[in-house]
Amino acid sequence: MTYIKTAVIVLITAALLSLVFLYASLMSIISSTKSNTERVLDSFVIENATFIFDSIKNGHDFTPAIDENYYIYKFSSELSLDFSDGVLYSRDEQGGYNFRMTNPQTYFTVSNTLNLTTTYDLLFPIRFAGKQVMELRVPIQVKTSYNLK
Repeated sequence: MTYIKTAVIVLITAALLSLVFLYASLMSIISSTKSNTERVLDSFVIENATFIFDSIKNGHDFTPAIDENYYIYKFSSELSLDFSDGVLYSRDEQGGYNFRMTNPQTYFTVSNTLNLTTTYDLLFPIRFAGKQVMELRVPIQVKTSYNLK
């Protein structure tokens, strides 16, 4: 009877450790994609610095548009992601997905200013016994703005 109790305790402990490690890996991916998103948005400001500087000299931070293809290209190259069918993705060694990311939507928080917001969903496959059981969807929203000092 004591062996059954010990086996149950070991199984519960293993399941809890597995969940903790899964949570830690998901939070690591979420954190890195958020910081890379901020870096890509900041690089948009840097690469358009001349136009933005002229705009600021005239008393406003007016910016006419965001090139979505530029953003997707920069984001996929920053994270070494592949792009197909409107989804950015990262594959593991077996050819499955580590995670997928919906096409990031970048827009002005305040119309035509350097207050940018990007939204996207991270999709994580949840596997059990080598098979995908479900897909976890985590919505992400990143805001950045350029302020005069």
